[in-house]
Amino acid sequence: MTHCAEFLKRALEAPFKDESPAMIDTIARTLDRILNEGEARVDELRALPEGIDALLLMDSWRLVQPVGGSVTKAWEDVSQLLATGRNFELIMPPWIATLARRACESGRFEYREAILTFFSDEEHPAWLKMPGFLFTLSERSRDGIIDSAAINRLLREMPIGVSADTLIAQLKSYGFISPHLRADFFRMRTPHYELHPLLVHAVAREDDSPEPTP
Repeated sequence: MTHCAEFLKRALEAPFKDESPAMIDTIARTLDRILNEGEARVDELRALPEGIDALLLMDSWRLVQPVGGSVTKAWEDVSQLLATGRNFELIMPPWIATLARRACESGRFEYREAILTFFSDEEHPAWLKMPGFLFTLSERSRDGIIDSAAINRLLREMPIGVSADTLIAQLKSYGFISPHLRADFFRMRTPHYELHPLLVHAVAREDDSPEPTP
């Protein structure tokens, strides 16, 4: 196992504290392979301990996505692709790749720092504001779901120099949000979006952390 995979295992222990060591090990190896080789193939994952269960867990946490992806930038259900029996390639959402690279150096998922680094690397005009913006968006979500009206309200409170339509397109492309598809979607008055689960986890973790001692 590489140095990076060992550090990824440490980072994964917080969000996946209830999972087996074999599961965490397989996820770490898969993320490490994607970082080093650009992708990982499902057939390779099948050969690892708890490989398919690990893939489904990574999918539920949106750590990986099929190469190509949806034209709507909706997170796809990997289980449906598995049911076809086909082999396919996996990559990481762009911001998750930045989070994982930083974890290879620190052994921790440094969420705010990774968001800042990601938007800085993208040369986004509001890169300094994006960690606060995304954490506030997550705080205002309901079970990780937010609508476009709430995004517009937050943009009025925390202007970042781009329109709501432009920002939503960017956040979908970067992997921070996805169109929320469900049975009553078409009865909703405004589009709804699913926030990345690790973003929601990061905000919950901060809420649960003890107050710093003076």
